[in-house]
Amino acid sequence: MVQDTYNEVIASLKKKYKKQTLTIEEVAQELSISIYSMRLSVKKGVNIPPYTQVGTGTQRKKIVFPINGVAKFLANTQQVY
Repeated sequence: MVQDTYNEVIASLKKKYKKQTLTIEEVAQELSISIYSMRLSVKKGVNIPPYTQVGTGTQRKKIVFPINGVAKFLANTQQVY
């Protein structure tokens, strides 16, 4: 069941974004939360897919989310309306 959901989610994300990593803004959109909430979750390290920090310093630091990790997170997360 989860594997089927994962396969559906990964296929959808790859078709939509056509790349291997997603930005904080893109993941926030997929999770249906604000960018502010997403940044806060990253800061606290809770309720977020795995991510990698690329670059150094405050100006060049960028957070990217591997598409596989986002798909696993979405497949294992129950949506609340």
